[in-house]
Amino acid sequence: MAQIELPYFGQINFSQLEQYYTVKVNELKIKVDLNFVDNNINEEEALNVKVFLENILTFNTINKKEILNDFNNEGETQAYINFYLEELTEEELKEIIGYDDEGLTLEEQLLNQLRLVRVGIYPDKKFGINFYSVFDYSIDIDGEACNQVLAVKTNRKGELDCIDWES
Repeated sequence: MAQIELPYFGQINFSQLEQYYTVKVNELKIKVDLNFVDNNINEEEALNVKVFLENILTFNTINKKEILNDFNNEGETQAYINFYLEELTEEELKEIIGYDDEGLTLEEQLLNQLRLVRVGIYPDKKFGINFYSVFDYSIDIDGEACNQVLAVKTNRKGELDCIDWES
């Protein structure tokens, strides 16, 4: 094995890896990065990366359900949303959520504004991490993603490890 065609990245030589690859996926409006410790990985792991990339949209759907569950169970998501409700002015909130959905609380409206902004994949545990990927979700203020993110960390199958609030 030398080259494998990866979604979003094209051909990558898995026997001569760089430590970091990044690409902006315009159609999804996200950044995706691959992070490696070693300069090579085996074919099975390379194929795992390919399959993972092919399933980003599916994982995003699953993650949004996990975020909602975390919010409903008063986890990190609720703290993240409450932080913005406390920090933003009413005018700033109006630009984000509009206050127009009387069927939802302000918290739920703001939660609905979370969007995926980045997916980082760590096939060989770069930085000594114990998860396979991180999906960063943020809200937009003035058209830009905030630097505070909800980081949904998963295993190689896209199953939830944890949700952290990071900056």
